Amino acid sequence: MVWDRLFAEEPLDETKLRIELSRLLLQVNTTPDMSLKNKTVEEIYKYVQELRKQVPVNPHNFNYIINPRNVCDGIDVFIISYIHSAPTHYKRRTAIRETWGDPRNFDSFVFRLVFLIGKSTDKNVQEALLMESDRYGDVVQEDFTDSYRNLTYKGIMGLKWVTRYCRHAAFILKTDDDIFVNIFNVASHLQGLQKREGQVSNLLLCLVWYRMKVVRDPKSKWYLSRSEFRDDYFPTYCSGSAFMMSTDVAAEMYRVSAETAFFWVDDFYITGLLAKKVGVKHVKFNSVYALGPSTFLDKFTEESKWRTLTFGHVHNLNHMSRVWKKVLADRRPLLHAGSNKHNNESSMARYFH
Repeated sequence: MVWDRLFAEEPLDETKLRIELSRLLLQVNTTPDMSLKNKTVEEIYKYVQELRKQVPVNPHNFNYIINPRNVCDGIDVFIISYIHSAPTHYKRRTAIRETWGDPRNFDSFVFRLVFLIGKSTDKNVQEALLMESDRYGDVVQEDFTDSYRNLTYKGIMGLKWVTRYCRHAAFILKTDDDIFVNIFNVASHLQGLQKREGQVSNLLLCLVWYRMKVVRDPKSKWYLSRSEFRDDYFPTYCSGSAFMMSTDVAAEMYRVSAETAFFWVDDFYITGLLAKKVGVKHVKFNSVYALGPSTFLDKFTEESKWRTLTFGHVHNLNHMSRVWKKVLADRRPLLHAGSNKHNNESSMARYFH
């Protein structure tokens, strides 16, 4: 019902106003003003008008199916990583757990990760996810349908989970499940930031896209019609393959997502629209990315350059394991050369500073 039009044509109906008031109070999750009992119908109407402005345009009203809420409890987490995955991508998750995502590899910082997954319509897949969660304790699942057009829900899900269950972490790393991460390089760079700046806040560090062209080819899965997005180029945003944030940024992004209309291109929605609303600037980290899956192994084994690379797009999971073994082998001399953590961090930091 369009109340403003109604009220222009007929007197205010207090009964209808109080019904709408009750609904709005639930939508905005606020406590009613007890003095409303003594207000005039005109004053109630003004209050209803104010509440209408607070109704979320993009409420994330999904429920957890699986939620390992204790992942970060009782520990001083340096990096929490949330990884976009799909219900059937068990092999990819296993490859990450056995390589760069294994927290046991790191003794100079605390690292934790979770995999973000939507709902599967296949009963057998869902049962397998429950078993996987029981075994590893790192699967977060909400009850929206897991699909390409719902990736923005998954992005908001990550912001929400970190805000609620790991807000004390120093930094957040978001990746997809087909991305390799030299997590030692990530930690070294972030530790360097802390040493220079103290407590780091308002950070969004990524492969920055400038004037990315909007795809107008209807055959492409990235196709956008002009009715969906008018301009031919996106404003500045990050590649969604991998990006890093300070935890305060994620909390603010989650807050403003409720008042930011849904847009299905998740990379742009999270690191473009939400980033702009919270006022965070994109910090360029482009030189450490190698996102061509066909060239991943070549680039991460090229002796003159591979140590400077941090993120790679992986097509063959065996290549992920092979490169991770190379990373670990490369670090062993550093670990034996100096017994203290400062020496190890300094050795890695030379690739960034």
